[in-house]
Amino acid sequence: ADRGGRVLCGGVYHRDDRAVIPAREGENNVYKLIVFDLDGTLAALGKGILPEDLALLRRLEETGARIAICSGKPTYYLCGMMRQVGLRAPVLVGENGAVIQLGVDLPPKDYFVAPCSDAAKRSIRLLRDALEQDVPGMWYQPNEVGLTPFPRNEAEFAAVQRVIDALAPQLQDVVIYRHCDSFDITPEGVTKKSGLARLGALLGIAAEETVAVGDGVNDYPMFEYAGLSVGVNVHDESKVNVNVASAGEALSFLLKNLEK
Repeated sequence: ADRGGRVLCGGVYHRDDRAVIPAREGENNVYKLIVFDLDGTLAALGKGILPEDLALLRRLEETGARIAICSGKPTYYLCGMMRQVGLRAPVLVGENGAVIQLGVDLPPKDYFVAPCSDAAKRSIRLLRDALEQDVPGMWYQPNEVGLTPFPRNEAEFAAVQRVIDALAPQLQDVVIYRHCDSFDITPEGVTKKSGLARLGALLGIAAEETVAVGDGVNDYPMFEYAGLSVGVNVHDESKVNVNVASAGEALSFLLKNLEK
């Protein structure tokens, strides 16, 4: 996700009455799936989840909700990280919704890859070939579907942007996100929203029974999907029902409402 953010000084922003989680008669809460972005949300960029937040995350699972991580990172990366968390039944959604894995076993037992068009595949190959020629030595995240180059400095960021701009008339069926450390080039229609919709269908959990927690522009699609959206320093507060300043505040907010 986009790692920038406005500090809210520990405050909580509520957009509408869905920020107070309602309960159905005979149920503790209506939310069965809680989905977190990783970088900038559950953890600082490139860092682990804080011990105190891990404890809150485990308590959140004990409310009966299914916990998922939805990130631009590939599922094998998420798998290694989530093995240390100690959740009973985590779900991993990688590459901005392109890949879904149930559990943290490798090789995975339940694994789903979103289809994409031939035009999208050609566009991604075209960009990769051009970038390898113009920006030699740059590292690429080992994705299954999309393309994620990591420029090493501002000059390389500018070079990648020039390649994208130059090839723009030839690119079809792809969407490009620019982050503070990388670019995500994903097939059109493959978003965190589409990933959560597919996950919901697999688990039998509706959109209105889903909570999405994130921090940046590539989280906006899952905010649109979810019955409740919680931002962590989200720039555009109109995109979320609740906006808080840290992962700990997001987890505490959810626990306050779900542990009833």
